[in-house]
Amino acid sequence: MLTVADHNQIRQNCRRRFVRNGFRVMAAGLVFSLTDILLGCNQTQPVSTAGPLALPLAQIPRGGRVRLENNGAPVELVHTNEGIIARSLLCTHQGCRVRWFEAQQLYICPCHEGKFDARGEVVYGMPRAPLRLLKVTITADQVVVSG
Repeated sequence: MLTVADHNQIRQNCRRRFVRNGFRVMAAGLVFSLTDILLGCNQTQPVSTAGPLALPLAQIPRGGRVRLENNGAPVELVHTNEGIIARSLLCTHQGCRVRWFEAQQLYICPCHEGKFDARGEVVYGMPRAPLRLLKVTITADQVVVSG
């Protein structure tokens, strides 16, 4: 049978555990927030269509990737055998900047670890839509990216 002292000790332990777990949850939230800030997971707006991005075709080597900024948003141009592909490098989950990792052949979002394959299709995580493709026009020796 429990005494009053035992009952009080149990209640005190429960309270301590509740407070300790509450602090752990708050600390985890703080760590995730700081990680987002330190890793550059700013939630920028999608690539705007304020103006087209132009680049000489010679600056995009066949089989290569060129990362550019278009109105403050990251864009990647990939020169494949089929032509030039332009895609937004903003994660479709919350707009964080994704990076290409050659060894894994994946785009990875540092905010929530969303992963996209080389075509920009979702292979893992929170994103439900592929990386957005942008319109590419090739004129003479220029590559023009819009939208």
